[in-house]
Amino acid sequence: MSPVIERLAELRRHLDHLRELRPRVTSSEDLRRDLSLHNDVLFSLLTVCQLVIDIAGDLSARRGLRIPDYTEAVRNLSAFEEFPATVTRTLAQLPGFRNVLIHEYVNLDLRRAVEALDRLGPVEEFLEIVRAMDV
Repeated sequence: MSPVIERLAELRRHLDHLRELRPRVTSSEDLRRDLSLHNDVLFSLLTVCQLVIDIAGDLSARRGLRIPDYTEAVRNLSAFEEFPATVTRTLAQLPGFRNVLIHEYVNLDLRRAVEALDRLGPVEEFLEIVRAMDV
């Protein structure tokens, strides 16, 4: 199995898990009160971000596109006709969100994590587009 296919399977797993968790997260207070839920949501969000970055980087490398950083790896998706500009623009925010999850975990505004749970549609679309590509 190719690394992209393996990453897509892992991405599907974490997206499904976040959808299962969503009903338990009615507000940021739920994440503050329940450390297990907090860790579960944040880890899966972080993993989703990293998987999109890694897959975008792999696709970029296959096309010989420069990848100076994570954001550029995702922005390179605009070079693929399969990806609508709206999806690429939205996904280009993931590297920054990933960095916030990693480096600002103590002071993280948990409302951003709750909002992210309702903004997974472009990641779902990304997954389906990549799945349809010959990778």
